[in-house]
Amino acid sequence: MGSPLERLWKDTMDIYRNIEETVDEVTSSHEELQLPSGVKCHYSGGSLTDTGEDGIPTLINSHTLFCGLNTAKEGDKVIITQHKSGAVITLTVGEGFPRGAGMQYSVKRSDTA
Repeated sequence: MGSPLERLWKDTMDIYRNIEETVDEVTSSHEELQLPSGVKCHYSGGSLTDTGEDGIPTLINSHTLFCGLNTAKEGDKVIITQHKSGAVITLTVGEGFPRGAGMQYSVKRSDTA
């Protein structure tokens, strides 16, 4: 059974993972393997205000992915399809933190600097 929050998650994601193969003690190039597709998730993007040096506010973009345990891992590429808009967003999964029966990951959008 996944996270009870999955009932609320309306976005879906396709997961891609780079696999390294070691032959004769030499690591070969990466092969991108598609893992399950259509996995329920929730993508959240927003801006946070951080007070920089000398009390000057700075805008920071924050992107977060919520999904079930054992679905994504750091370094994976995920392609999110947002439920409301139908927008398709490509992300790279960063550090994850357990949140109840699910995971919360920081993510980086491929279309932002």
